[in-house]
Amino acid sequence: MRDDVTIDQLDVGHPARPAVAAALSTSAAGAAAFTLFAYLTTQVRSVRAGSPWQGDPYDAVVTFTMFFVPLLSALGAVRALLCRRDRPLPRYRVEQVLRAALVCTLLVAATLATDWAAVAARADRASWDGGTSWLIASLLPLTGVTAGSLLLHLRAIRRLPEPVRGAEGTGGDWLDDLAPLANLLAGPRSRAGRALAALIGRGTVLGFVRLRFAPLAAAAALTAGLLVATGLASGEGWPGVLLFTVEAAVFAGGTFAFVMICNSVLRFAASPPASGTRRAARIATTAGALTLPVSLALRDTAWQLLGLGDRVDSIGQWAAFALVCALLAGALTFGVAATGTRE
Repeated sequence: MRDDVTIDQLDVGHPARPAVAAALSTSAAGAAAFTLFAYLTTQVRSVRAGSPWQGDPYDAVVTFTMFFVPLLSALGAVRALLCRRDRPLPRYRVEQVLRAALVCTLLVAATLATDWAAVAARADRASWDGGTSWLIASLLPLTGVTAGSLLLHLRAIRRLPEPVRGAEGTGGDWLDDLAPLANLLAGPRSRAGRALAALIGRGTVLGFVRLRFAPLAAAAALTAGLLVATGLASGEGWPGVLLFTVEAAVFAGGTFAFVMICNSVLRFAASPPASGTRRAARIATTAGALTLPVSLALRDTAWQLLGLGDRVDSIGQWAAFALVCALLAGALTFGVAATGTRE
């Protein structure tokens, strides 16, 4: 833990702790149920065939959330191992784990809202079959669990005490918990665990990650995009270089944007202050990356609004449209962010 961090804590027996535990456990159960539901309705062809939300823009939403929800839920669950019932809990750790669970629940809620919208719009009505009614019915318990989880999160947030005066905005980040997690997971008698915790605790590695979080996130997102595109190619056949590149870029862009937005909300890595221009460039890059999957989901609607036809007819048009949208979004965002910084 860094020495310059001011921490207030929740003592053993604090009334907010049961509320936080209930919100976290319900969110974890909802994330697990959603992941199973998303996998079955997107990867099992016999189930997907009659799904109202099998096409874009509905499918584009679940394509991302089915990866991000279990990943973020797993990260939160690992970090929650440090939240021991018989010990005081640093407020920043409780808040950050609770926020991660809330983000998971909101992603599930957004996906369910999209699925219900597909049902209301009777999307792909010609492909509905005898299993469609069961798919629609399965949305009901998931929606109930998600609504209950949101209410429990609201109750937990309300029961959290006010921060100690002067400690607002302070506290550690997720990287600060890597050393104690290494000790906990390896066990108190593990020399390797103690050595790893000591290496992490020196701060050199963590300082490197904090200083270069954005490029590291970009590299991880590109790797994820290539893996997903390769997985699709191996399962459905080689789509060609252009389509493979577009699929990898779209998923990489969505992943990068998700990581950067989550970092600002969840404080994965507390990066040092940046200049106004660098900050504007980072925000603009995130906006442009986020535009890639959004333009994919709304490509036909936007194509029609532009008067270019009923739908995007070729992968070349699709790639050009996504690139232009991303560049425009990035440029506009940079202008706004840079102007706001100067003011």
